[in-house]
Amino acid sequence: MSDLKCVIVASTGGAVMNVLLKNVFFKRQIFAVVSDRACGAIDKAKAHHVSTVLIPESKSALFCDQFLQYLQENQIDYVISFFTKLFVGDLVSVYRDRIINLHPSLLPSFKGLNGFHDTLRYGARFMGTTIHFIDEQMDEGKIIMQTVAPIDINQAESELRHRIFQHQCKSLLQVMKWLTEDRISIQNNRVLVESALYNSYEFSPNLDCEDAIKLLI
Repeated sequence: MSDLKCVIVASTGGAVMNVLLKNVFFKRQIFAVVSDRACGAIDKAKAHHVSTVLIPESKSALFCDQFLQYLQENQIDYVISFFTKLFVGDLVSVYRDRIINLHPSLLPSFKGLNGFHDTLRYGARFMGTTIHFIDEQMDEGKIIMQTVAPIDINQAESELRHRIFQHQCKSLLQVMKWLTEDRISIQNNRVLVESALYNSYEFSPNLDCEDAIKLLI
């Protein structure tokens, strides 16, 4: 197992990131948090004494070009995205299969910014999350891990959302562990995780990182 040099790019409140930066292993992998604006994620990164970088460029193409230059200059291994704009241009091709996105639905269903609420509005019986590598299309790309849970219509929406939040925190911590162990590979346009188990439905592949399994939120 070897440490990585990862960057988080965010334009949100940074709630998942905030939980995981409390984990010593996860924090050790994070080189910096980058955004195109002042946002909660930048504030939280500073509170955890993680380096922050602002690229104040509103046009996606210009931001992506400058962001790619930053990644290459600092020899970044992977990018974790909590960014609400599409990545475009050379960034996507140069960092293909190295930009990781979290989405609060079972892709390819319920793409877009409101994946969780769209799942509930549709009347789906299951909700879930997806971690995937970003490509040129919105909320597409190779799926690394998915989680699933039944929707109990007697539960408050806030309780359902919290379960999704738990899934996102646990699954991202697990994926980071697999990356440091060099267990993730691409074969025939699919993501394989070496020695992964598929014995339960909630996390697929199953969690095997003790920190992720025991993570309390």
